[in-house]
Amino acid sequence: MLDLVFYIFAALAVVSAIAVIAVRDIFRAALCLILLFMTVAGIYLLLHADFLAIVQILIYVGAISICLS
Repeated sequence: MLDLVFYIFAALAVVSAIAVIAVRDIFRAALCLILLFMTVAGIYLLLHADFLAIVQILIYVGAISICLS
């Protein structure tokens, strides 16, 4: 079961990373970057690295979302 969740997170991370590069609109690229960081935090949670997941969300996702506003 955890393998399936990992593969879903990994596929979503790869797709959103490609979307960051491929999307021409800067706002949509930033939203894809937020999605990428959230999926990386999900992978950290699967690895039982709770602190890294929280830091990933607070620092990186927070910084991108503040820059968008």
